[in-house]
Amino acid sequence: MEEKQRKKKLLIRKIIKIILVIILIGVAQYYFVKEKPASSELTALVTKYNAACPMMISTDIRMESVNQLPDNTVQYDFTLERVLKGSIDVATLKKSLEKEILATSKTNPSLEVFRDNYSTVIYHYMDSNQENLFIVTLTPDMY
Repeated sequence: MEEKQRKKKLLIRKIIKIILVIILIGVAQYYFVKEKPASSELTALVTKYNAACPMMISTDIRMESVNQLPDNTVQYDFTLERVLKGSIDVATLKKSLEKEILATSKTNPSLEVFRDNYSTVIYHYMDSNQENLFIVTLTPDMY
């Protein structure tokens, strides 16, 4: 009788372990599958934009490249055509562009992919001599 109870307890433990493993596998698959569409969607967007680069965004701004970085992050690299680092107030320009980028990021339909995928977007600006001016980073909590 005691042997039957011991075997029964071992069987119950095995069943519990199998159930836990199945649950863990299911949870892991859910998170990995959930991330793949966002990644592929961002990859497609980056590829599309890079095919058109460099491209003039306005008379003063040229988009040089778009890069997909780790941790669901995308970086845009821009050149300000008529700007030299030593001839402007970089802090004032950055503050102005930050406000504009944030407002646009919340409403622009073409940036919806970033909002939907909780992406971080980095805007890297350089002057006409390709010297770094500043970086504006938008995190998902800012949208």
